[in-house]
Amino acid sequence: MELINRDMTFFANVGADKNERGITSTAATHLSELATEIIAGCKAKLESASFVNGFVDIVGSANDKGKQVEIGYATHQLAEFNTLVARVGEMHSFCAWMREAVKTKERMMDEVSDVTLDDWAEANNIVLPKMPVREDELTEQNIIQTLSVAERCEYYSLEAKAAAYGKFIHPDEPFSIARRRLQEIMSKPITTQGEGSSLLIYRYENSVDEEDVEKVYLQLQSEHRDAEKRLNQIKTSIKKKLNIAKAEQTEAYKNKLDSYQSESQKINADFSSWQRREIEQISSLKIIVPNDLQSTFDYLSALDEKKTQTE
Repeated sequence: MELINRDMTFFANVGADKNERGITSTAATHLSELATEIIAGCKAKLESASFVNGFVDIVGSANDKGKQVEIGYATHQLAEFNTLVARVGEMHSFCAWMREAVKTKERMMDEVSDVTLDDWAEANNIVLPKMPVREDELTEQNIIQTLSVAERCEYYSLEAKAAAYGKFIHPDEPFSIARRRLQEIMSKPITTQGEGSSLLIYRYENSVDEEDVEKVYLQLQSEHRDAEKRLNQIKTSIKKKLNIAKAEQTEAYKNKLDSYQSESQKINADFSSWQRREIEQISSLKIIVPNDLQSTFDYLSALDEKKTQTE
């Protein structure tokens, strides 16, 4: 059996792609924190969306149009929504990869420290004078860990994309609220408040075409739907592989029940030596930057360098 759950997908010098760069866990965590700051900035812009220009008139005023009290987005600014949402998705994908890599490395270190003599002996076909312990049941996460770099990156990216796009098209989120308000203003552009000489007349007009807003909304909706569809296909495939793996695991366990051998005098010394070597090896692992995340990595690295120079 595999003594340590060696999810080496995240780490450099284990694959055939020599173009992938390795970074330390500290650097990965730092860049993820920077990406989180960028996400917050993008969200702030997205959540302040307005597609309406507002004016207020005072009865008897010589100003025909009234005083402008609200400025909505111009048509050319709509394209920024796609850019910002895409940036949020990219940053979420980067964070998902790097944080999972850091967690995986920490988990492997913990697993090495937590390995018992019984586990080590079983993994090395050294049978102790006791019955073997049944392995933990495989999970979907175990199957995900067998995926290639490209497959796994696609899985995390689709999860991040579906979540990001889903948030911004949700009925209770700013974009949808702004869209509904535009629809309401189109049907009722003038409202009043007060009466007589204190009567205030509020007049609203759309700052962009309603059709253009709908195009952006439908595009975001389509992107979300496509991401969800592909993600569900991958999850179905993972469940199928899991069922097969569980059957194989059960069969392997049955075959181990009768595997008894004599204990070696060097078991304790060999076990301690193995633990030290494993901890040193895992500590030296560097996290790869997949090709699909290279541009995001370069962007964050350049931004971090610029930020450092200005501090």
